[in-house]
Amino acid sequence: MATTIDEAYRNGRVVLDVTMSSDKVTRIDEMNGHQGDNGRIVKFVMVGQQGRPFNMENRSLDLVGVDSAGKTKISGNTMTMLNPSLGTLDFTIPGAFYQRVGDYDRAYFRIKDNNDQVISTINVMFSVMQGVGYLTQGDSQIYDGNVDNQLAQIEQKVTNYVSQLQSMLSGTSDAAKIVRQSLNAVLSSIQTNQVATLGGNNTFTGQNTFHGTTQIDKLNGNALQPAYDYANNAINAAKASLADDESGKQYDFKAWGVNGCRAHDDVKCTLIKFNKYVGYCKLEGTFDFPPMKPYEGMEVINVDKAAMNGGIYAFPRLTAQNENNVLMFDYNTGDSGQIWMHHQSNSYDATKPDPEYIQIGWFCSWR
Repeated sequence: MATTIDEAYRNGRVVLDVTMSSDKVTRIDEMNGHQGDNGRIVKFVMVGQQGRPFNMENRSLDLVGVDSAGKTKISGNTMTMLNPSLGTLDFTIPGAFYQRVGDYDRAYFRIKDNNDQVISTINVMFSVMQGVGYLTQGDSQIYDGNVDNQLAQIEQKVTNYVSQLQSMLSGTSDAAKIVRQSLNAVLSSIQTNQVATLGGNNTFTGQNTFHGTTQIDKLNGNALQPAYDYANNAINAAKASLADDESGKQYDFKAWGVNGCRAHDDVKCTLIKFNKYVGYCKLEGTFDFPPMKPYEGMEVINVDKAAMNGGIYAFPRLTAQNENNVLMFDYNTGDSGQIWMHHQSNSYDATKPDPEYIQIGWFCSWR
C-alpha cells in the first residue's frame, strides 16, 4: 500500500481528499495522541475533484480503525460542521481510540449520506504514544460510538412512550374522580333534602307545576348505584384499551442472501416484542459471504420488511469477532429489510467466499 507522508493544508486545516485512491493512505500527525487522551479535535477541510471544496451538506463523517491490540474502534458522527458548502468541519476523536500505544495502520474516515450509506472512504494513519503518568484502566476494548448514541435514543423514546401512557392513564383517573365527585354531590343533596324525592316528605316554597300521573321508582342513594357502575365500567374499559397486549410476543421472519451471499438452513430471524412500542429483532445463522475487498461495503442479506417494521426507528448492533475477522453490519433506515456488511480486516482471502456464523440484531420501535 503506497503511503503519502506529507500532509496538505488549506487555511490551517488538514485536507481530506475524498477522491484519494483506495490503495493510498495519508499519515495525519494532528490525529496523533498520548495514551489516555480524550476528545482530541482535528480541523479538516474536505476536497473533491481538482481540489475543489466537497459539499458536506446532508452528510456525516466518522472514523473507523483497528488499534495495535487488534480492537476495532468506530467513532460515530462526532463532527462539528462549520460550512457544509466549503467542506470545513472540526472532528472530535473519542478517548477509546487512545487506549493502546502503537500505530493505527488500518484506519479510515467514512462519509455517509442521509440514508446512513457509505459514499466514500479515506485511508489515514496515526499513532498513540505513551502518556506520562497515565494509569491504564484495562485492555483496549472494541468501541462503537454509534451504538451508545442509538441506545440513548431508544431509551429516550421508551421514556417518552411510558410518560405518554402514564399521562393518558392519569387523565382517565382524573375524569373518574370528577364523575365520582359529581355523584357524591348528588347523593349529598338527596340526603340533606335539598332535592325532592318521590318517597320523601318534600316542602315546596316556590311556584311549582307538576304534570303526569306515572309512578316513578323511589329515588334514593341505592338508585344511583347504576351510575357508579357505569362510570367504573367506562374507566376500566379505557384502561383496558391502553393496556399492552404485545409484551413477550414473538414473530418469525424469513432471511436470505443477495449479491452472491448464500444463507444456510440454520438461519433464522426472530422479533421479540418488549411491548407495543419497542421490540428487538435478532438474526443468526451461517452465511457464505461473497468475495469482498477489505473494508468494502456490500448489501448481502435481506429480511422480511416486517422484521424491521415500525418503520421509523431501527438500529444495528455490532456482531462479535469471528476468527479475528471483525464484521460490521448496517442497513438502510426504516423497514427496508436490506442489510449491508463491511469486512474490517485483511485476515481472510478476499478472492473466495467467506463462510461465517453471525449473530446480529437491531432495535425497533413503533409510534
